[in-house]
Amino acid sequence: MRIALAADHAGYSLKVVIRLGLLGQGHVITDLGTDSPDLADDYPDYSRALAVEIINGRVDRGVLICGSGVGATIAANKVPGVRAGMCHDHYSAAQGVEHDDMNVLVLGARVIGVETARDLVATFLAACYSGEERHVRRLAKIRELERHPPQPAPEDNRMSVPPLAFLVRHGETAWSLSGQHTGRTDLPLTPGGEANALRLGERLRGHAFGLVSTSPLQRATRTCELAGFGGVVEPDADLVEWDYGRYEGKTTAEIRAENPTWDLFREGCPGGESPAAVAERADRIVARVRMATGAVLLFSSGHFLRVLAARWCGLDVTFARYLLLDTGTVSVLGYAHNDVREPALKYWNQPT
Repeated sequence: MRIALAADHAGYSLKVVIRLGLLGQGHVITDLGTDSPDLADDYPDYSRALAVEIINGRVDRGVLICGSGVGATIAANKVPGVRAGMCHDHYSAAQGVEHDDMNVLVLGARVIGVETARDLVATFLAACYSGEERHVRRLAKIRELERHPPQPAPEDNRMSVPPLAFLVRHGETAWSLSGQHTGRTDLPLTPGGEANALRLGERLRGHAFGLVSTSPLQRATRTCELAGFGGVVEPDADLVEWDYGRYEGKTTAEIRAENPTWDLFREGCPGGESPAAVAERADRIVARVRMATGAVLLFSSGHFLRVLAARWCGLDVTFARYLLLDTGTVSVLGYAHNDVREPALKYWNQPT
């Protein structure tokens, strides 16, 4: 394995011991210093040097050492793509990789002994990321925080209420009328659907939105445009409808003639998306909304918005089967008691 080692003056002696052991095991080592215990150096410099190796793919994992381990951990985790954990026990050294895909182990040379440090490094390097759905979902939220870190509001405009999410299902299409599953087929609105969209604009008038996003498919973008938000909208590929694969264009009756027990929210679609994949997209949207500094308006399609509502509430995708959603409707996701720890459906399937 390719491993980067870095330490400040406080970690130098331990780094030397760890380096010799890893070389003896056949690992390829990139030693980033320090080269002396007597330098008046600073741990952020070594954290940065190791982080550069990690994010550029030149090493597989890193071991970072300072006096306590705390400062180096803080510094390394400022770099997007680095997942550094200070571990002074074997459970954390393994679990950090298995659950959190930790790629940097941080040790405190003034806290643990040499033998413990050797064992922790061996445990860290032997562990593998599990790739389980719950861990994939949580890592996606970490990456979302890295891409879109929350920004403080001006002092005179601090939000006392967490942001709401207004969900708009697009107006009527030919296939929504016929009950055919419309995933990535890019259908236009019917004349009735365009009338739906105009009425949505009247319903939403007077609300201020900090962010407006839409699925890039025309049934959503046209609904957004007719509702009066075409000039401020940002397309977001995460808002596209479920990919139905082989079931695209089929009605539920046609699908169940082939597969009598079929449940979209439990099984997904052959050749299309799994429930876990759709949930991962929904979780990214939830994370973006909760980092916003004002209400958010989202234009999308029925099944995806139902999953989004379930995930907003921290529920399994299968809960979405109970949330029927008509075309041309508005729903609002909010919080009980205006407390972000209590996500709830404020309004659901409200007609125009």
